[in-house]
Amino acid sequence: MQERPNPLKASLAAGRPSLGLWCSLGSPLSTEIMAGAGAGWLLIDGEHSPNDLRSTMAQLQAAAAFPCEAAVRLPSDSAVLIKQFMDAGARSLMVPNVRTAEQARAIVAAMSYAPAGIRGFSTGHRANQFGRIKDYHRSARTNQLLAVQIECATGVANAAEIAAVEGVDVLFVGPGDLSTNMDAMGNPGADHVQAAIARVLQAARDAGKAAGILAPLKADADRYLRDGFTMVAVGADLGLLARGSDNLIASFSL
Repeated sequence: MQERPNPLKASLAAGRPSLGLWCSLGSPLSTEIMAGAGAGWLLIDGEHSPNDLRSTMAQLQAAAAFPCEAAVRLPSDSAVLIKQFMDAGARSLMVPNVRTAEQARAIVAAMSYAPAGIRGFSTGHRANQFGRIKDYHRSARTNQLLAVQIECATGVANAAEIAAVEGVDVLFVGPGDLSTNMDAMGNPGADHVQAAIARVLQAARDAGKAAGILAPLKADADRYLRDGFTMVAVGADLGLLARGSDNLIASFSL
């Protein structure tokens, strides 16, 4: 048995943009619905959503029937969490608030088997189809993708060094945290925040890496795509449900 190639990694490596959808509801059913929408990738959120290892694995199973790549955002850069979630089948990871190249190198090491890294060895788990994927351990890095989130001024200042780390595939801007950490809470459109976002994009480009961002407003997403961001999240299950239900009730006058 061969591992299915990672379509998101291939698309980004070729410089092709890929639209994504955030999955925040913690439900395999809602994630299955999102997976059928035609997006290039999904993000199962483990940082700001009620997800744990088991609920994330169930959503990976639900998404596996579709051609989109299901990525997982971990709650932290813990090597223990990286090992557990990767063994459960998460091969495309997003890690929040990466601030230094040293931190990025530690994350890559946690994703990699020895001698390159420290990922714990197991002969049978969901990631290698319970032992059915031949030579999985030697080739595991081939289909793995790592997106590190730049969410503070320190991360922006170190973006070039972070992008240069071998094994980092994407610099992904978290505009909410970045604006908050730059004293512009809720206003990622502020001039100094936009300048920081542009700096991250340039750092990724200079290193030959992809740049990503969350942009639930279409005008923002279109602009970021024109600027050169290629891993762009354009909506979330929670927001679509909340705004859709709000707008439906508001459309009636009783």
